[in-house]
Amino acid sequence: MKILHLEDDPNDATLVHELLVGEWPLCEVKVVSSRSGFVAELQRAGYDIILSDFNLGEFTGLDALKLSLEHRPGLPFIFLSGTIGEDRAIEAVQAGAHDYVLKDRMKRLVTAIQRALRESDEHRKRRTAEEAQRRFVAILESTPDFVGLAGLNGRVFYVNHAGMKMIGLPAGHDPGLLSIRDFHPPEVQSRLLEVNIPAAVRDGTWTGESVLLSRDGRRVPVSQVIIAHKTPDGAIEYLSTVMRDITAARAAEQQIREQAELLNKARDGIVVSDTAGRITFWNQGAERIFGWTAPEALGRNRNELFGFSLVDDRREAGRAFSEDDWRGEVRLHDKQGRALVVDNRVTVIRHETGLPASHLSICTDITAKKQLEDQFLRAQRMESIGMLAAGIAHDLNNVLAPILMCAPVLRDHVTDPGALKMLSSMEKSAERGAGLVRQILGFAQGVSGTPQLMQVKHVLRDLGTVVRETFPKNIRLEEHIPADLWTIRANPTQVHQILLNLCVNARDAMPRGGTLRLRAENCTLDELSALTIEGARSGAWLVLQVEDTGTGIPPDVLARIWEPFFTTKEVGRGTGLGLSTVRGIVESHHGFIALQTEAGRGTTFRVYLPASEGSVGEASSAHPYPSRGNGELILVVDDEPNVRDITATILARHGYRVLVAGDGSEAVALFAPRGIEIRLVVTDVSMPFLDGAAVANVVRRINPAVKILAVSGMEGGDRKAPKSPGFADAFLMKPFKIETLLDAVHRLLEPGAPSGPAV
Repeated sequence: MKILHLEDDPNDATLVHELLVGEWPLCEVKVVSSRSGFVAELQRAGYDIILSDFNLGEFTGLDALKLSLEHRPGLPFIFLSGTIGEDRAIEAVQAGAHDYVLKDRMKRLVTAIQRALRESDEHRKRRTAEEAQRRFVAILESTPDFVGLAGLNGRVFYVNHAGMKMIGLPAGHDPGLLSIRDFHPPEVQSRLLEVNIPAAVRDGTWTGESVLLSRDGRRVPVSQVIIAHKTPDGAIEYLSTVMRDITAARAAEQQIREQAELLNKARDGIVVSDTAGRITFWNQGAERIFGWTAPEALGRNRNELFGFSLVDDRREAGRAFSEDDWRGEVRLHDKQGRALVVDNRVTVIRHETGLPASHLSICTDITAKKQLEDQFLRAQRMESIGMLAAGIAHDLNNVLAPILMCAPVLRDHVTDPGALKMLSSMEKSAERGAGLVRQILGFAQGVSGTPQLMQVKHVLRDLGTVVRETFPKNIRLEEHIPADLWTIRANPTQVHQILLNLCVNARDAMPRGGTLRLRAENCTLDELSALTIEGARSGAWLVLQVEDTGTGIPPDVLARIWEPFFTTKEVGRGTGLGLSTVRGIVESHHGFIALQTEAGRGTTFRVYLPASEGSVGEASSAHPYPSRGNGELILVVDDEPNVRDITATILARHGYRVLVAGDGSEAVALFAPRGIEIRLVVTDVSMPFLDGAAVANVVRRINPAVKILAVSGMEGGDRKAPKSPGFADAFLMKPFKIETLLDAVHRLLEPGAPSGPAV
């Protein structure tokens, strides 16, 4: 304790000092005797109490009291004097002194000091509490939230300014006239009194949402906290509540919900991620495109989900997220592992400070569009291949035509069995080559051909030969071709194409070798049996079966094998058109396909084609040529010397007179002087200078009765012409056999033969 003692008598000062130290050994006593010394000590502060004589010579104790109240208000001040009277003592206490002690009653000084210090401490605590209360009230009055205090009986004894305003009462209104019920609508009161307040009394606090009722009838949604305040012995003393108007928050939440719903309705995938890559928004469009639901995607890192940051690579990702906007195509896989192509637009959302806050990605699935583009490009390539194939077919047919026509002629002059066998092989090879040309041309140009009654066993035997000669030796062929197979009405070339495509797929499914089984059988399906096969119908069917012992078809691939351009083969090993072509041909023949496959065990395709009534005669080994000519004059026009010469030779050997021309101009020159005598013009369709149509036009002006037989190595003649050229009475596709040529000539030269195109 530090004591400031104002005393001008040294003896009295010593006496007081000894008294004080005797009571408080550690106390410090500072003695001053002048006004200036007293003021100086007051300015230093740190004193706990002031003792002062009443008469100090140059100034009085009352003057010292005034200085103390001015510089150190609240510091205890006790007069210690031997001359102060009662009137002056009362005046001194009224002026602010705590007490007075007469020097002849010095023992009372200790008691006076103790009482003064105690009263000063109580006064300081009370002042501190009052100051804290003033600050607390100021805070409550300045807060924008409703703050109220009420007793357990529900009577209110305090509501702050914001609360009065929220319930529509003036600031001066007495809150003691209010009850808790007055703040809430009837439907909320029962819940408040029966649930919320009891929960606060039981647990100390209750938090939730409620409704505040204003005097003008407005219902204000609020978030509410109710606190039960207890006395030291644990009894509930009063309740306090704080309510915050959440009208704006509700409106903002509703707006956010509406905006989120709009974003969910978008077909595009909308993904928002923070700067660390964690996904914070995932709309229903993203669920549809990528397969992950919002709960599965939210909170996960975009790199973890997609393998990269929704852009092509790490370098592009870095560029995308350093700029405000980026757009590009992304190739990725969805949850099921399906390959996707996504058009991705990335936008960087920034804070007010300009720093990146999040990344907005808008993703459009363009997988189908890219597939259509790829199919269009492939279709263009196929069209180019078709144009090229047409030209090559024309040349190959001109090459094969002399071989096919010469072989029968040579057979009549050869007797050696070995030579005859070679001629037969040469003739069959030429026929096979012509068939392959027609098949390639038909596939490239979409030429379907005319269905005819056919026996499939011949196609199967030819295909077996192709398999044995061209497939790897580690693939063993097993054939089962009964002799009593039913006939079908179909295009032989397309049936061959069905079987060849299935056999090639079987070969590719057995890279390490295996067994390829080629079978055919007659089959009758009743209605009950047809129900067990997808797409089947009851009736009589010829079944073609291609079975392999290869790898089988995985389940994820099985659903897509019929799609055009879908292939699992390496680039350059397949076009993806094989099975789609097979299905298209089978459906065009009103048939269906049954498929059975097992991973690691192999695959079986069963092609059902409708059986037809009727029979197909076996080809005769003889050549029943039509009747010989009677010297009719025929003009043969062709720019291919081999075809022209062999055609003229055959006609001459069978009783006709023949003129030959190497082009259209030469043909017109030969026809002009002998137009009445020439009965038939055999002309190629495509020739330099004058083509077949121009030749026919000129000669018919000279002799309208002349017959025209058009021949061409390109089906339908000119690629832009119809299947049978309109200018011709008949049309032959190169290469053709001798009997076909002679039969066409004989029919055209018969008396009364009709004019007009005939194939």
